[in-house]
Amino acid sequence: MLGDKLLYQASQLSHAQRFAKARQAEGVPCHVVPDEMPKPPRKVRINSLTGKPYRKVTSEKAVR
Repeated sequence: MLGDKLLYQASQLSHAQRFAKARQAEGVPCHVVPDEMPKPPRKVRINSLTGKPYRKVTSEKAVR
């Protein structure tokens, strides 16, 4: 709680926004905060038949 406003944090921003709108409709002042925690890096999944990864990383987002 920040002052008289309720703060909501969620990984699904759309869910938090819907919830906040419902609370605002009830007259409760609230604010949505996007989740800024970095996601842990994903482990490479190895195909047990070939011993190689299932697919190559092609997106720039996955490289970060």
